[in-house]
Amino acid sequence: MPRSLPPLNALRAFETAARLQSFTRAAQELNVSHSAISRHVRGLEKRLDVQLFKVAQRGVTLTELGRWYAAQITPLMDQIAIATEQVTEKPKGVITLSCEPSLAQKWLVPRLGDFYERFPDVEIIISATAEVMDVGAHAVDMALRYCQDSTDVSSFDQVSNRPFHPYAAPGLVSFEGIRVPPEVLAQEWLIGDYIPDLWPSWLKKAGLADVPKLKLTTPMQTLLTIEYAVAGQGVLLLSSDLVAAEVRDGKLVQLSDVGLRSGGYYLVTNDVAARRKPVRSLREWVLAQSVGLRD
Repeated sequence: MPRSLPPLNALRAFETAARLQSFTRAAQELNVSHSAISRHVRGLEKRLDVQLFKVAQRGVTLTELGRWYAAQITPLMDQIAIATEQVTEKPKGVITLSCEPSLAQKWLVPRLGDFYERFPDVEIIISATAEVMDVGAHAVDMALRYCQDSTDVSSFDQVSNRPFHPYAAPGLVSFEGIRVPPEVLAQEWLIGDYIPDLWPSWLKKAGLADVPKLKLTTPMQTLLTIEYAVAGQGVLLLSSDLVAAEVRDGKLVQLSDVGLRSGGYYLVTNDVAARRKPVRSLREWVLAQSVGLRD
């Protein structure tokens, strides 16, 4: 008896729109127009004689029946994708990776040439954004994120747990000896990040019992803090994995051996995507490349 199956394109459009809760984002993922997604979904509704989406205040939302149907379809679409990749000997396909801009520019991108030499048939689409993407909802396959110590990282892969050290342009801070005393740094312009109380915590750990009122810049994105420090606009407190190139080129110098840990970078992988060969290859490569960044 022949199977009663709707058109595959209609199912893909519906499943993607349901998973992402957006026709617009579904169109972007499938590289088609918004009208194409709408047309496929409406055609599927007409064929099934049911309503899968309803108009909401902003866009559309799934009906109760639509949620049930999506819950049945998504695992099947995942299985088709995984089975298709399993029949190929070499990893092949596209991976979507969300990564904080600072880590993408300073650590990931300079190393990608090695990955592409090893896996020429794998394409990585990098979304360099500070926005936290929903990996569980398939918004991306993987994400590289900085997580503070209070975050539950039990299901994540640790990439780096490098402590924060102070850095500045050569000659910015006058001092005697090898390292700058904390009381000297406390008088300098200190470049602020978005992590609360980072500088006061470091100064206390460095031995300064009473932290005075500090000259802190307005908090800014990490890439901008590095440029500020290189330009001699203040002292930067950051992990070595993000300023390795500047230190190597003599643009920044480390001012103290005292390091402060407040979290680390972690790789988050979608459970279903983790079964794909390209995703497994990228995960193993990232962990191998970063082995020197964690204890």
